[in-house]
This record gives sequence, structure tokens and C-alpha cells, in this order.
Amino acid sequence: MSNACAIPCPYCGKDVDIVQAMEMVAGNEWTELLGGLPISLVGALLRYLELFKPTKQELRWSRRLALTKELVPQIKAAQVKRNGIVYSAPAAMWEAEMMKLVVNRPESLVLPLKSNGYLLSMIAGRGERAAAKLEQDKIEQQRNRSNVGGAPVSVAELAATAQKKAKSKPPANWKGGIAPDTS
Repeated sequence: MSNACAIPCPYCGKDVDIVQAMEMVAGNEWTELLGGLPISLVGALLRYLELFKPTKQELRWSRRLALTKELVPQIKAAQVKRNGIVYSAPAAMWEAEMMKLVVNRPESLVLPLKSNGYLLSMIAGRGERAAAKLEQDKIEQQRNRSNVGGAPVSVAELAATAQKKAKSKPPANWKGGIAPDTS
């Protein structure tokens, strides 16, 4: 009996459903795509991809492949591009954020996920915070360089100086209130 949606298996020669064959090819391509990634990152990716698993069925290899194809080039480049901005994102950050989603999944997160958008926004957010900290450190360094007179430049230093001035003692010969003007 011949099935119109079947092709011969390249290994055993038996007829295989074409959809199954396409899934097998996608699985092989997915496996090749992971080459060069640290094994711990591959483990995190596998667990992360389970967030896309539809209820009562397995995640198709073609779906895994599509999701992974979006991520792997960014992971290997150690960066993420979000809304036209490129942020530094080393492999350890990718792994940490994937595991954060898996282990400490926010209650607001609706499963199964539809895209990598949530993960990408988390990593971009981390990149934005890191960039903001670098910018703040740079501003602080510039303040400190321009402060040749030694005056306090940070809010903490200003507060400490004001506190010292407020706690100063009156001169030893001070007798209290101001004498009335008798002229």
C-alpha cells in the first residue's frame, strides 16, 4: 500500500511519512546548530524551549529549530539586538536568563510562549542596566577629575560635609544669645 505523503527512509528504505521526515531533518539541523555552544548553555536552552511546549503534545523539532535559529547567532556573537540597539550579552548571561525563566517563572508569563521576545527583552534590560551603570561611573569619574579644589562632589560627600558643619561647637568665649543693639 503506497502512501502519497510518504518518502523512503534514507536508512532503512521503508516508507516514512513526509511530515515525520521533515521533523527528522529539522532535528538534525537543530543538533548541528548547537555546535560550539557550552554544554551548560545547551542544557539551559533545552529547558527554556520547554516553555514553548504546547499542552498535551510535544514541541516539534521544526519549532525548536526556528526558535533556536533566532538565538544562536546572537549567543555566539555575545550580544542581543533589541529595538535597533545592540547590547553586550556573554554566553553566561544567556544561560542565567534562560534558567531564571525556567526556575523562577513570573506568574504573569503565559505558557506556552509564542516567541523569544520575553527572553530578549530580559537580556536587553540587563544590558541597559549595565550601560546605565557604566555611564553613571563615567560621570562620577569626570566629576572627580574636575574637582581639583577638593570640594565634595557626590551626594554622600555633600551630606557628610553638611552634617559636620551642623554639629560644630560654638567658640570657647561665646556667652549665648546676641547682645541687643544699644546705640
